[in-house]
Amino acid sequence: MIKSPYRRGADDGFYFGLYLVAMFFASVFAQTVPMLSFVSLVLMVSVPAVIYRFLRSYDRELGPAASFPMLWMQGVVIFFCGILIAGAALVVYMKWIEPDFVLSQIKGVAALAGTAPGTFVDAAAGLAAEMIEANFIPTPTAIVAELVMLAIVSGSVLSIILSAFLALRRNRLQKA
Repeated sequence: MIKSPYRRGADDGFYFGLYLVAMFFASVFAQTVPMLSFVSLVLMVSVPAVIYRFLRSYDRELGPAASFPMLWMQGVVIFFCGILIAGAALVVYMKWIEPDFVLSQIKGVAALAGTAPGTFVDAAAGLAAEMIEANFIPTPTAIVAELVMLAIVSGSVLSIILSAFLALRRNRLQKA
Protein backbone atom coordinates (compact mmCIF):
# COMPACT_ATOMS: atom_id res chain seq x y z
CA MET A 1 0.00 0.00 0.00
CA ILE A 2 1.31 3.42 -0.97
CA LYS A 3 1.49 6.02 1.78
CA SER A 4 0.10 9.45 1.04
CA PRO A 5 2.65 12.25 0.73
CA TYR A 6 1.19 13.75 3.89
CA ARG A 7 1.75 10.60 5.93
CA ARG A 8 5.18 9.97 4.45
CA GLY A 9 6.14 13.61 5.00
CA ALA A 10 5.00 13.45 8.63
CA ASP A 11 7.00 10.26 9.21
CA ASP A 12 10.11 11.74 7.59
CA GLY A 13 9.44 15.07 9.31
CA PHE A 14 9.84 13.40 12.69
CA TYR A 15 13.39 12.34 11.80
CA PHE A 16 14.10 15.71 10.20
CA GLY A 17 12.91 17.39 13.41
CA LEU A 18 15.45 15.39 15.39
CA TYR A 19 18.06 16.41 12.81
CA LEU A 20 17.17 20.09 13.32
CA VAL A 21 17.31 19.70 17.10
CA ALA A 22 20.80 18.20 16.78
CA MET A 23 21.81 21.10 14.52
CA PHE A 24 20.52 23.67 17.03
CA PHE A 25 22.21 22.11 20.03
CA ALA A 26 25.46 21.64 18.12
CA SER A 27 25.51 25.36 17.34
CA VAL A 28 24.56 26.34 20.91
CA PHE A 29 27.18 24.16 22.57
CA ALA A 30 29.85 25.12 20.02
CA GLN A 31 30.75 27.99 22.35
CA THR A 32 32.05 25.49 24.89
CA VAL A 33 33.09 22.65 22.54
CA PRO A 34 34.62 24.25 19.41
CA MET A 35 34.45 21.02 17.37
CA LEU A 36 30.65 21.26 17.48
CA SER A 37 30.92 24.38 15.34
CA PHE A 38 32.13 22.22 12.48
CA VAL A 39 29.44 19.63 13.17
CA SER A 40 26.80 22.37 13.11
CA LEU A 41 28.13 23.71 9.81
CA VAL A 42 28.10 20.25 8.24
CA LEU A 43 24.52 19.68 9.44
CA MET A 44 23.40 23.03 7.99
CA VAL A 45 25.02 22.47 4.62
CA SER A 46 23.68 18.91 4.43
CA VAL A 47 19.99 19.85 4.72
CA PRO A 48 19.36 19.70 0.93
CA ALA A 49 21.02 16.27 0.74
CA VAL A 50 18.94 14.97 3.64
CA ILE A 51 15.69 16.21 2.08
CA TYR A 52 16.75 14.81 -1.29
CA ARG A 53 17.25 11.38 0.30
CA PHE A 54 13.75 11.50 1.83
CA LEU A 55 12.19 12.55 -1.49
CA ARG A 56 14.23 10.07 -3.52
CA SER A 57 13.22 7.22 -1.21
CA TYR A 58 9.53 8.08 -1.64
CA ASP A 59 10.01 8.49 -5.39
CA ARG A 60 11.51 5.00 -5.60
CA GLU A 61 8.72 3.56 -3.46
CA LEU A 62 6.06 5.06 -5.73
CA GLY A 63 7.81 4.17 -8.97
CA PRO A 64 5.87 5.35 -12.03
CA ALA A 65 3.01 6.57 -9.82
CA ALA A 66 5.24 9.34 -8.40
CA SER A 67 4.43 12.87 -9.46
CA PHE A 68 5.93 16.28 -8.94
CA PRO A 69 3.06 17.52 -6.71
CA MET A 70 3.27 14.44 -4.47
CA LEU A 71 7.00 14.87 -3.93
CA TRP A 72 6.65 18.60 -3.37
CA MET A 73 3.89 18.09 -0.81
CA GLN A 74 5.97 15.47 0.95
CA GLY A 75 8.84 17.98 1.18
CA VAL A 76 6.61 20.72 2.54
CA VAL A 77 5.18 18.38 5.18
CA ILE A 78 8.69 17.21 6.12
CA PHE A 79 9.71 20.81 6.80
CA PHE A 80 6.46 21.64 8.59
CA CYS A 81 6.59 18.66 10.94
CA GLY A 82 10.34 18.87 11.40
CA ILE A 83 10.36 22.53 12.36
CA LEU A 84 7.46 22.02 14.77
CA ILE A 85 9.46 19.40 16.63
CA ALA A 86 12.62 21.51 16.58
CA GLY A 87 10.64 24.63 17.52
CA ALA A 88 9.20 22.91 20.57
CA ALA A 89 12.71 21.91 21.67
CA LEU A 90 13.98 25.45 21.07
CA VAL A 91 11.20 27.03 23.13
CA VAL A 92 11.79 24.59 25.98
CA TYR A 93 15.52 25.31 25.91
CA MET A 94 15.23 29.10 25.63
CA LYS A 95 12.39 29.45 28.15
CA TRP A 96 13.18 26.96 30.88
CA ILE A 97 16.66 25.48 30.49
CA GLU A 98 18.59 28.67 29.69
CA PRO A 99 16.19 31.60 30.13
CA ASP A 100 18.92 34.19 29.46
CA PHE A 101 19.90 32.64 26.13
CA VAL A 102 18.38 35.34 23.91
CA LEU A 103 19.74 38.21 26.01
CA SER A 104 23.22 36.67 26.14
CA GLN A 105 23.25 36.27 22.36
CA ILE A 106 22.22 39.90 21.86
CA LYS A 107 24.86 41.04 24.36
CA GLY A 108 27.43 38.99 22.43
CA VAL A 109 26.51 40.82 19.23
CA ALA A 110 26.57 44.19 21.02
CA ALA A 111 30.07 43.43 22.29
CA LEU A 112 31.30 43.41 18.68
CA ALA A 113 30.78 47.20 18.45
CA GLY A 114 33.84 48.93 17.03
CA THR A 115 35.59 45.73 15.95
CA ALA A 116 34.88 46.34 12.27
CA PRO A 117 33.91 50.01 11.76
CA GLY A 118 31.67 50.79 8.81
CA THR A 119 30.64 47.16 8.22
CA PHE A 120 27.50 45.16 8.77
CA VAL A 121 29.02 43.76 11.96
CA ASP A 122 29.29 47.24 13.45
CA ALA A 123 25.74 48.10 12.38
CA ALA A 124 24.40 44.87 13.90
CA ALA A 125 26.30 45.56 17.12
CA GLY A 126 24.80 49.05 17.30
CA LEU A 127 21.32 47.67 16.74
CA ALA A 128 21.86 45.02 19.43
CA ALA A 129 23.00 47.69 21.89
CA GLU A 130 19.88 49.75 21.14
CA MET A 131 17.69 46.68 21.66
CA ILE A 132 19.24 46.10 25.08
CA GLU A 133 18.92 49.76 26.03
CA ALA A 134 15.24 49.86 24.99
CA ASN A 135 14.61 46.49 26.70
CA PHE A 136 13.34 45.18 23.38
CA ILE A 137 14.35 41.55 23.77
CA PRO A 138 12.30 39.14 21.64
CA THR A 139 10.65 36.26 23.46
CA PRO A 140 11.64 32.67 22.65
CA THR A 141 8.15 32.07 21.28
CA ALA A 142 8.45 35.04 18.89
CA ILE A 143 11.86 33.84 17.70
CA VAL A 144 10.61 30.32 17.11
CA ALA A 145 7.51 31.59 15.28
CA GLU A 146 9.79 33.48 12.88
CA LEU A 147 11.98 30.40 12.44
CA VAL A 148 8.92 28.24 11.71
CA MET A 149 7.77 30.62 8.98
CA LEU A 150 11.28 30.85 7.53
CA ALA A 151 11.69 27.08 7.51
CA ILE A 152 8.33 26.46 5.86
CA VAL A 153 8.94 29.00 3.09
CA SER A 154 12.55 27.99 2.43
CA GLY A 155 11.61 24.32 2.73
CA SER A 156 8.86 24.77 0.18
CA VAL A 157 11.29 26.37 -2.28
CA LEU A 158 13.88 23.64 -1.70
CA SER A 159 11.20 20.98 -2.14
CA ILE A 160 10.08 22.51 -5.44
CA ILE A 161 13.62 22.41 -6.76
CA LEU A 162 14.35 18.87 -5.60
CA SER A 163 10.95 17.54 -6.71
CA ALA A 164 11.40 19.07 -10.15
CA PHE A 165 14.86 17.53 -10.38
CA LEU A 166 13.49 14.10 -9.46
CA ALA A 167 10.56 14.41 -11.87
CA LEU A 168 12.84 15.45 -14.74
CA ARG A 169 15.25 12.66 -13.89
CA ARG A 170 12.42 10.10 -13.88
CA ASN A 171 11.12 11.36 -17.24
CA ARG A 172 14.60 11.20 -18.77
CA LEU A 173 15.10 7.63 -17.51
CA GLN A 174 11.70 6.54 -18.85
CA LYS A 175 12.47 7.90 -22.32
CA ALA A 176 15.88 6.19 -22.43
